[in-house]
Amino acid sequence: MKFTICRTSIVGMALSGVLSFSSCTVFDTPEIREPEEMTVQILSFQDAKANIRIESHCHNQNGIGFTFKGGELDLMLDSFKLGRAIVDTSFKVAAHSDFMVPIQLTIDAAEMGKTNMDFTKGVHVTVDGKMKGSAFGINRELPIHYEKKHTINLILPYKL
Repeated sequence: MKFTICRTSIVGMALSGVLSFSSCTVFDTPEIREPEEMTVQILSFQDAKANIRIESHCHNQNGIGFTFKGGELDLMLDSFKLGRAIVDTSFKVAAHSDFMVPIQLTIDAAEMGKTNMDFTKGVHVTVDGKMKGSAFGINRELPIHYEKKHTINLILPYKL
């Protein structure tokens, strides 16, 4: 009889622990930690559209690892909307670690050229969106917001 009570108590404690744990924040939104000079790789040009790729520097400040499961981001340079990027990759991220998120999108290069932005003097980069992740079997969707002034280093797909 004592064994049954003990066993029931242990199961009850485990169940209440899981329920209270799942109602708390499992992990916070990772930090975006871009260097002052942001590298943007131009993958291709076609009909005044440019396909670009940015490897976003991020940091998991949480004490637990998680699985990054993608996201959606709206990117702006100064007041020019670059567009929406759908990040459809999945990978594991260790606790207290740096990691890179590949962001790829197509931009209207002709329209951006009309803005006369000077990438060498710096532009205000704004990122808004959400990311998906999971830890301990609990899936979360977390908000992302980032604003900072950066110089932009464009890497062309060919040599000039």
